Amino acid sequence: MTGYIAATVPAKVVHVSGMTLFHLAMLETGDPMQWVAIANLNGLVDPWLTGEQDILIPPVLPSGTQTGILGL
Repeated sequence: MTGYIAATVPAKVVHVSGMTLFHLAMLETGDPMQWVAIANLNGLVDPWLTGEQDILIPPVLPSGTQTGILGL
C-alpha cells in the first residue's frame, strides 16, 4: 500500500542555487539524511549542487519510518 500512495503523490519542484542536498533535504523534509532519496529521484550522485537547478523533492508520507542513508 505504501508504494501505491507514494506513486500517486507528485514530487515537489524547488529551484535552488549554491547549496548541498544535505541542506535542501533538511529544509524540505526535516531530515538531512533524505538527501539520498532526493539524489536518486534527480539522477544525481554528488550532494554538492552547482549553479541554479530545479530539483524534485519526493513526497514525504505522513506516517512510516524514515530510512536514512541507503535505506539502512
